Amino acid sequence: MKRRDAIRRMGYAAGFVVITPTILGILNSCTTEVAKWTPKFLMPEQAQFLIKLVNVFLPKTSLPSATDVNVPEFIDRYVDEIFTIEDQQIFKAAFSNTMTKISMHQGLEILDEVEDFQIKAFLDEHLMVKDEVDIEREANPDFKGKTTSEFLNTIKTMTIQAYLTNEKIGEDVLAYEPIPGAYYCGDLKSLTDGKSWSLD
Repeated sequence: MKRRDAIRRMGYAAGFVVITPTILGILNSCTTEVAKWTPKFLMPEQAQFLIKLVNVFLPKTSLPSATDVNVPEFIDRYVDEIFTIEDQQIFKAAFSNTMTKISMHQGLEILDEVEDFQIKAFLDEHLMVKDEVDIEREANPDFKGKTTSEFLNTIKTMTIQAYLTNEKIGEDVLAYEPIPGAYYCGDLKSLTDGKSWSLD
């Protein structure tokens, strides 16, 4: 499936997410170049891993990558400004646990050295899809934190949400109408060439 088509399809899955003015404000203010970005919540090594991880989820093709539209900065600020203290602690613990696991999984002493193909191999093993069993959760159903699979799914969801809500993607990839109001009757293919409507 072509990347552009995949993004359109993701729009259907992510379209139910309510984007509040606060979240849009955070998203629109995330404009720092990746090389100059200083995280507010994450540790520097976590931020560097997040950059690699989101670019594995949404790499640069004919479309911008996740980092091209500041997804890591958004996730960092979202956790810092929106999550409760308890949720922040759970997120940070799950992040540290995931980084330790991928280091052990790939036999790396320094996580900075991890390559995209190694992250993909780790995701293949730990990222659960619908109806797959999370062995970690099954082994410890009363665990109050996030399992590795749950954490990775959280990052994936946040990445897709931030990407699809980004102004550049909204205007250049999805169907965009800056002054909505007219009512159109027809299927998506004939109205927008198959593009989902932008959330902006």
